[in-house]
Amino acid sequence: MQLIYVYERMVGAAEQGDVKGVYDAIFAFAAIGLETAENPVLEKALLDLLPTMQRLQYISLVTGRNTLLGTLPCYKTIIDCLEARDVEGGARAMEAYVAAEKSYALASPGSSVSLRLA
Repeated sequence: MQLIYVYERMVGAAEQGDVKGVYDAIFAFAAIGLETAENPVLEKALLDLLPTMQRLQYISLVTGRNTLLGTLPCYKTIIDCLEARDVEGGARAMEAYVAAEKSYALASPGSSVSLRLA
C-alpha cells in the first residue's frame, strides 16, 4: 500500500526534524487518498483549497504549532482503518487531525495563536 510507504517517509522525516520532508509526505499522503476516493467533485473542491492548506500546514510545521511527531498517530490510524475497512474510524482520525490544526487555521490576527511576520 502506497500510504504505508509515505507514512514511513513521514515518520523518518519527523524523527530527523526535517520539516520539508514531513510537509512533502503529508501532501503525498493526501494526494494518494484523493486519487483513491475517485470522487471528481471532492477532488475539485480540495484542489481549489490546496494552496491555502499548503500555506497553513507549512506555517504550522515551521512555527512548531504542530510538532513534527504530533499528528503522526492520526495518519497511522487512517492506514489501519483503511486496512480494516473501518470508514467511521478513518473519519474520526481525519477529524482528530483537523482538530489539531483548527485553532491555528481559524485564529484571528490578534490572537496569541497567530503568526506574527516581521
